[in-house]
Amino acid sequence: MLTKIGLEYIAKNTCGLTSNAFTYFALGAGSTAESEDDTALASENTLYGAARKIASCSFSSPATAIWTATFAFSGDVTVREYGIFDDANHMLARVVLDENNYYHDGMGATFTVMVPLAAVIS
Repeated sequence: MLTKIGLEYIAKNTCGLTSNAFTYFALGAGSTAESEDDTALASENTLYGAARKIASCSFSSPATAIWTATFAFSGDVTVREYGIFDDANHMLARVVLDENNYYHDGMGATFTVMVPLAAVIS
């Protein structure tokens, strides 16, 4: 789900009022429902290779941004949520999964967030 602050910074970036790109991928263990008012993950993971990292970002026409990040875990990590952030810690989007995903020492996983933008007709 796109957040209100994420939409604000999309608009500011478009107008050149800020140049903070949304390049960071974060994992968390929180299970609270997504909300447009979210400003952070409910429970961000920072240990065992799960700390926030720079994601690969690509574009799919006509208007979808795609972030992908691969994490290599060095201990037990629970992933239930993830989000996309800029370097000023503004959260663009948050995804909450239906169930916990468990990873252990030596495991790795690749996560992807796709954000399609649609025209609003008024």
